[in-house]
Amino acid sequence: MKTHFLAGAVVAGLMALGNSAHAVPIAAGSALSLNGSDSFTSTSVTFTNPANIGGESASFTALTNCAGCVTMIGTTFTTASPPATLYTATEGPITTSLDVTSALFTFVGGALPNLTITGAGTLNLTGFDPTPGNYIITTQGPTGVSVTFSVTSIASAVPEPASLAILGSALAGLGLFGRKRRKAGEKKQTL
Repeated sequence: MKTHFLAGAVVAGLMALGNSAHAVPIAAGSALSLNGSDSFTSTSVTFTNPANIGGESASFTALTNCAGCVTMIGTTFTTASPPATLYTATEGPITTSLDVTSALFTFVGGALPNLTITGAGTLNLTGFDPTPGNYIITTQGPTGVSVTFSVTSIASAVPEPASLAILGSALAGLGLFGRKRRKAGEKKQTL
């Protein structure tokens, strides 16, 4: 009886430990679309503040489409030095941002030049844990004049190693208690 109580206490303790996280990651596939004005060259884009939220899905639906609620940080984004934070959007008590970790610039010249920047980073959203994600910036039109841009940020799936560790620990604990119980039963039979 003591063994069952102790095993239950261990499992409950491990589950409580696993549930002590403050938040959860942004749901995989959640997307946030921004738009605004910029000017660009083959190696840089300069944003004009403020920008707008133009669409959202899944975890980002706490935000709504809004004009002028987005601040593009480090307004010039270049191949040499992408900004640490690309944007911050605040709507009431909710804030979201993207911290850039990589950037790949693809420029296509011609009659209607365009620039596409893709990369990875960390998405932040009030009430959620920082979550890895990808982004894409697109802009087109004559270089060096004011044109429009769009940014789409999409959250990536986050593995949950803590849950697996908790389950593994609980199963190991139950296995040890079962082994102890079997040994106690064998000892009684030999007496």
